[in-house]
Amino acid sequence: MIARKTIKTIFFQSIFLGSLFFLIRCSVPVEELNGREILQKSKKYHDPSNVWGEISFEVHIQEPRIANPVRYSIIKMNNTTGSFELQRNRDQYVSTHIVEENGLTRVLLNNSETIDSVLVAKYRLQSERSSVYQEFYQIMYGLPMTLNDQTLKSIDTTTVVDFNNEKSYGVELELKKAIFSKFWKLYIRTSDYKLVGLEIIFPNESKKGERLYFEKDFNYKGVIIPRIRHWHEYHDDSYSGSDIIIKSIE
Repeated sequence: MIARKTIKTIFFQSIFLGSLFFLIRCSVPVEELNGREILQKSKKYHDPSNVWGEISFEVHIQEPRIANPVRYSIIKMNNTTGSFELQRNRDQYVSTHIVEENGLTRVLLNNSETIDSVLVAKYRLQSERSSVYQEFYQIMYGLPMTLNDQTLKSIDTTTVVDFNNEKSYGVELELKKAIFSKFWKLYIRTSDYKLVGLEIIFPNESKKGERLYFEKDFNYKGVIIPRIRHWHEYHDDSYSGSDIIIKSIE
């Protein structure tokens, strides 16, 4: 009888320990997710030859918004020299925001630097906004490559989640300088490390923030860039606009 009880006890102890070991094994990968490593693998997916920092990026884009459904722009960025140019239609005008290689900024309206103050206020043509545009377009169109030691303050919690019906790594991070907000959450597909989305979060303001859904690919000189970015409000996921790469400038 004692032998039977001993065998029975050992049997159930083995089952318990086996189950406990299984649970521990299942939980370890989630706890040990390394956001920095995941980000590096995503960079490798999008820029396999590591050329983003050396190329000139010149594209036509369409940027429809709820309040402005007909908005077209031309972006010219030289990632080697740091020069930048943004052309955009403004009703019957075309504005050009310029950042020179030396950092000096200029704004033209219909190729003229002489701009009526009323139009400056209406279209927000202040010279200092050229640098703001540069920071935005450089980091957004260079994702995830532009998330580096120069732009990142920290990489925080990383989890596995469903984002837009795709199993993804959710990588929380803090930028050194706010692009809308300092607090972002990247969504990187677990199967291949492709960037599929982004949330721009204001931790203390629940009604603020953006959620971006990335669609399709645009191959630019070997760099895989999301062709379409759909912008949604963070708090209710309502649609607010899109950024669409139409074509590169030959």
